[in-house]
Amino acid sequence: MSQPPSSPFPDPARYGFAGRLAAMFINSKLTPMIVAASLLAICMVLTNWVHRREGGSARAPSSEAQKPPGTSGGFQLVLKHRYLLLIAGLVLLSNLVNTTGEFILGKTVAEHAKGAVDSKAYIGQFYSGFFFWVNLIGAGLQMFAVSRIMKYLGIAGSLFILPLIALGSYTLLAFVPILSFIRLAKIAENSTDYSIQNTTRHALFLNTSRDAKYKAQSAIESFFWRAGDAVSALLVFVGTTLAFDIPKFAIANMVFVGLWLVIAFAIVLLRRQERAETPQTHAAA
Repeated sequence: MSQPPSSPFPDPARYGFAGRLAAMFINSKLTPMIVAASLLAICMVLTNWVHRREGGSARAPSSEAQKPPGTSGGFQLVLKHRYLLLIAGLVLLSNLVNTTGEFILGKTVAEHAKGAVDSKAYIGQFYSGFFFWVNLIGAGLQMFAVSRIMKYLGIAGSLFILPLIALGSYTLLAFVPILSFIRLAKIAENSTDYSIQNTTRHALFLNTSRDAKYKAQSAIESFFWRAGDAVSALLVFVGTTLAFDIPKFAIANMVFVGLWLVIAFAIVLLRRQERAETPQTHAAA
């Protein structure tokens, strides 16, 4: 583990506009909330404007969309269909790995902040720079890379990008657990998660029924997503009780990434099997 920084906190200019904002608001509890509320209000106005503008010219719903939903609930559909159950497992494991990675990053930043004159300033400016790069790279990937990746690799190939990045990142952290590497690993993981993985996860439901899209997907992205957080919390509790250091948490994440890859491989095999059985149905999947 590298030594805590000798400077009181990072130079705000190092993290660009986000770092300067953090330096301005670090001693203010009210101003960031006002800024966030203002941005939310602007989004609400824009959303209502788009809804009113496009609502009148919306196309009539198709006959498929007008069909009444079935009687099975979201959880029943997930447990009944192996494909949906595999997606649920993939979502749980991906969020488990990501949340545990956030704990690794937070724990390391907190340790470094102990050596700073102003720990709040250090943590605030660190995370301002961190999220600046996560959002910038994530937006860049979403705008310029995701469509091309989906075109050339397809859903099957895209499904392996994030777990392979995570596997490489946590393998590195298991041997070199320093803050600069952890920061880079989490920037790569989070930006890929918000762009490529998010798009791929939704694309997995393209070849499913209407019930699966409206019911099972909601169940998966609510319950199973939060189940990943819960399992991560349990892992952190057990790990801290057993005095795990950063490398041990990274090794635990490597194990879960391995299971994640197995489930991704099973999803790909099942999709190919279903496509072979009903090629016309899955031609557009």
